[in-house]
Amino acid sequence: MTSLRATERAAFVAADFLGGVVAFFGVFWVRYLSGWIPAEFDPDARIDNVFAPAVILTLAWMLWFLLNGMYRDWFIESRSKQMVVLVKCSLTGSLGLLLLLAGSDLVAMVPKGEWTQAFTRSRLVTVASYGAFIVLFPGLLRLSIQSFVRSLLRAGKGQEPTLLLGANEQGASTAARLLARPVLGMKPVAFLDEDKKRHGSEFAGLRILGKYVDLPRAIDETGAAHVVICHSTSSHNEILRILSHLEDRNVTVYVVPDLYDVLSGHLRTMNHHQADLLVLLQHHLPGWQAGLKRAMDIAFSFGILAAAFPALLLAMIAIKLDSPGPIFYSQERIGQYGRRFRVWKLRTMRTDAEMAGPQWAGKKDNRITRSGRILRKSRLDEVPQLWCVLKGDMALVGPRPEREFFIEKLRDQVPLYMRRLKMKPGLTGWAQVTLGYDNSIEDVKKKVMADLWYFENLSLALDLQILFRTIWVVLTGKGAN
Repeated sequence: MTSLRATERAAFVAADFLGGVVAFFGVFWVRYLSGWIPAEFDPDARIDNVFAPAVILTLAWMLWFLLNGMYRDWFIESRSKQMVVLVKCSLTGSLGLLLLLAGSDLVAMVPKGEWTQAFTRSRLVTVASYGAFIVLFPGLLRLSIQSFVRSLLRAGKGQEPTLLLGANEQGASTAARLLARPVLGMKPVAFLDEDKKRHGSEFAGLRILGKYVDLPRAIDETGAAHVVICHSTSSHNEILRILSHLEDRNVTVYVVPDLYDVLSGHLRTMNHHQADLLVLLQHHLPGWQAGLKRAMDIAFSFGILAAAFPALLLAMIAIKLDSPGPIFYSQERIGQYGRRFRVWKLRTMRTDAEMAGPQWAGKKDNRITRSGRILRKSRLDEVPQLWCVLKGDMALVGPRPEREFFIEKLRDQVPLYMRRLKMKPGLTGWAQVTLGYDNSIEDVKKKVMADLWYFENLSLALDLQILFRTIWVVLTGKGAN
């Protein structure tokens, strides 16, 4: 069944299309029928002739909305915040439209110092009214949709199941607060508590399903979309232990304000709209940036493959002449949310390299072939993984994909190691350009902290920085084993 959250987002798309078309016809009225702009007679300026331009320009506005995050999740978010983003989209989009309309005149008039004449009264009034209507009509429809959604929430419809950790006074207070404010969209359905004797009983009118280690089972049983940590503790490790049970579950995690001092400076938090809760470790990349990141992955992958093709051919010949065995090396890895996929690399080790089982490569590893050392130093052995990027199993930038053998070995030894599975694995990443290859558990711990820092500061600008640093690593051979 479609959730209220998903329905709201779909309604926003429909509202923007309808509002955009109405805005265009509003501009048509201003331009040709209002009398505000003296205009020469135009026989084609009839309303039945402008349906196609209305649709095309509306779709262009919707693309601009997408690039500015208007189609991200606004469920129970501040309506005023959404209107601020809409006004910003209108101002920047209108300015671009004005420059587009005045473009040819500007080219001719700027050399003469008469550039202001390109901005005629008719253009200014037309564009200004268009921008105002783009705020007015889609904005009114969006506000109406949000108000309707909140009325449904107040009626107890569309609320998302929520688990509370800690059957204590703070947990009872949090449950009562959420039940008293259904507009927040979070419906408490059960508690979890570390006191085993209380399991199966009720607290504050809700069942106690088990201990914190039972979180994955409880989420599957209740369909919970949110988890609220009400368990007071002065230990960072305790909070990290709780979070580690949620690593492979796509839920939003909240913490009560009393725990803020425990987390301050370690995990990014954000106030949950109208609630005394803080959001932990949320996805920080807006939907439109995620789409742009994917487009950038595809464009860069094709470009790199084309540029590296001659070097790849030479590398294949070198591998075949250097040691017996196949040119490519294939291995199963674990990707985003635990999905399995196969990576492909140029072979850099002997075919019997893992006769004794999986192990990390050392700085002077005698399993690496002569051609393999050159390929690893130049990172050319990684280039075939661009096929995984094109397929969507990997991204250009992200934590390195790991084998299940090492994941099972490290998940209990490295706090928050499984948090890496929230991200799509990458060909390069912040950990790779700053720390090099893994040689021990301690190296892995450092890389996990670097991966978490990347996750907490995720942005397209950071991805570009990492790509440029990767080029420097390739040119200098820094960190390669």
